[in-house]
Amino acid sequence: MYRRSLFALAVVALSFPASLSQSHPVKSDRSDAAASVSSPRNPFIAGERLSYDVSWADFIVAAELTIETDQRRTFDGIDGYHVTAQARTVGLVSGLFKVNDVYESFINAATLQPFRAEKRSRHRKNQTKSSVTIDQDKRTAQVDGGRTLELPEDTYDFAALIFAIRGMDLSPGKSRTLTVLEDDKLYTIKLQPEAREKVTTPAGSYDTVKIATSRVKGRENDKLYNLRIYVTNDARRLPVLITAEPSWGAVRVELTSATGTKTK
Repeated sequence: MYRRSLFALAVVALSFPASLSQSHPVKSDRSDAAASVSSPRNPFIAGERLSYDVSWADFIVAAELTIETDQRRTFDGIDGYHVTAQARTVGLVSGLFKVNDVYESFINAATLQPFRAEKRSRHRKNQTKSSVTIDQDKRTAQVDGGRTLELPEDTYDFAALIFAIRGMDLSPGKSRTLTVLEDDKLYTIKLQPEAREKVTTPAGSYDTVKIATSRVKGRENDKLYNLRIYVTNDARRLPVLITAEPSWGAVRVELTSATGTKTK
């Protein structure tokens, strides 16, 4: 496939599965006690809305990304958050390759782990819809068609992954390994906080921690297009900048506005 879509190329920084689509999925036999976090941070609240512009190659704004914490209430008997991530190509890029993807996740408020996820995707004229129900206790997922997948610890869908990154320990050297569930496949990634760095975006200037990413495949540790995520070093843990350097053109995802967030 054409690395899933032109949007996926642009939003590779947040949509890890897009950048992993040409790698082999991992087996679900990983046992990594260090990967789980017993008391995750909760840096977001209901009503939060984060907006981003995505530049790709020579396109100043190729796509727009919106991440929202829509509400907190009881879902399926679980106290949880309903979060969404919507990405769409805009301008000239939309004319060349129209993409509109919506990821929804229902996250346990106590563990910040997902228990249900849905996806609606439009690439050009093709439209798809999928859903998955996740049992974190049994480490299984029920996907469309009734198939059951066995899951490693710390498995997240795309939307929930964003919030898991925000909740991780950002101390240098405190790496975290997560598994991403995307289109019935599992991919393992490593997140490594590197250093503090001042970052300026259209939304303002921020003190951040730079997080490096890599793909874990057996004993290999492959870089994901030199992908870096910059998260604010405050109570909000906002992802304000994401950069990547794939061969088809540099990618930059910049925060343009943040409303309804926690106080610093």
